[in-house]
Amino acid sequence: MRLIILLLIVGAIAGFFTRPEEAAMRAQADTVLEDVSSPGEFIEGAGAQLLGNRTYNNFYVASQYIVTLNNEPIVQCWGAFTHVKCDRVQQS
Repeated sequence: MRLIILLLIVGAIAGFFTRPEEAAMRAQADTVLEDVSSPGEFIEGAGAQLLGNRTYNNFYVASQYIVTLNNEPIVQCWGAFTHVKCDRVQQS
């Protein structure tokens, strides 16, 4: 049991010091916005880059980055341990 608790503490400390900063998250989100496969995604991506709101949330061991346009999320990113994963949000 002590080993598990120790591993959790070490993992939390490592996550705290290696979570991606806002600049890394912004760069990855911009890459996703520039990768388009349809005219609708192009217009949406261009609008989000020019007029979109960007929010960076720090959760101490991980981070979240969201790009919104007209209060609709366009790109959502999660990052932990220096890795960033961004995806376009599917609109309903």
